[in-house]
Amino acid sequence: MSVACVRQVADERFLVLINDLLASGEIPDLFPDDEVENVVNSMRPEVKGAGLYDSKENCWRFFINRVRRTLKVCHACLPHDWFTAK
Repeated sequence: MSVACVRQVADERFLVLINDLLASGEIPDLFPDDEVENVVNSMRPEVKGAGLYDSKENCWRFFINRVRRTLKVCHACLPHDWFTAK
């Protein structure tokens, strides 16, 4: 859980990342390529066990869907902070 006021957000791009996460369940380019490969390879046995075709795309989608099911995000900003900080 994250609770912050606007003055605590040093870079407004952080809010764009949070918005992407909440809107789509993904943050583009969050992981470097080598970490994506590690995730994909660790998902292969579970993808096969689920009876799905073992491809990079299916493994990544399987991982993202698992994250979407289990990740809980709560971010709160005090409304008056937004107006007084701008």
